Formats: sequence, structure tokens, C-alpha cells
Amino acid sequence: MLDWESAALLYLISEHGGYAYVSMAVLASGGDICAMTAAREMAWEQLHSGLWHSVLLVWRDAYSMACLHVAQYHSGNDEFREALKVLDLGIIMGGMLLRKDLDSAVAKVSEQTRRSVRVFDLGDSGAQFVE
Repeated sequence: MLDWESAALLYLISEHGGYAYVSMAVLASGGDICAMTAAREMAWEQLHSGLWHSVLLVWRDAYSMACLHVAQYHSGNDEFREALKVLDLGIIMGGMLLRKDLDSAVAKVSEQTRRSVRVFDLGDSGAQFVE
């Protein structure tokens, strides 16, 4: 996601009362996993604060942004399954502003997952163990 997109989205979120989310998102962009998790939970709460059609679109985009941060953290720690789970929720619950970023992240994490699969030879039996 481009920096100007992040700044514009954070501005919109703050315009809709999401000051705490913005604070957490800024910390999250610096790598703070606690802030990442808190931002994601704040956006999740907004998504579940009423009927689905009454949720402001900016909160869907906020959820997408938070999912991207959390997934990046998990992917960086080789926790690919968790990263994909978070990205999947971002696609399902998030807005369209960051959809291409979410799709791109899924492709990257999927590729990392494939590269991490290793085949071990278990000796003369010819059996192999795939990790």
C-alpha cells in the first residue's frame, strides 16, 4: 500500500472518530504486534457494531489495513498458515480500497509457503517425509 493511501485512509478513519485506531495503526506500521492486534480488534468491533449495511465503509478498509499489518508480521515469522487466515478474513470482511493489496499478499504468502515445503529422505526405505 502506498504511503499516501495509508495517510488518506488514516485521516478518514480519524474523521469518523477512530482516533484510537489511528494511534494503534501508526504503531503497527512500525512493527508493534500488540498495536497491530489492537487495531484489528478495534476495526472488528466497528464491523460488528450494528447491521452490516450500517457499517461505514471506512471501517471495512480499516480492517483490511489492520489485517495486512498482522499478516505481514506472521509471514515475517514464517507463520504462513496464520498469515493466510488473517488475509482471508481481510478479504471477507474488509473493504475494496485495499483489496488488491490483500490479493497480492495472499499470492506472496502462498509462494512463501510453497518454498518452505521441504522433502526429507528417510533412508533406504525410499519413504519421504514432507514438512
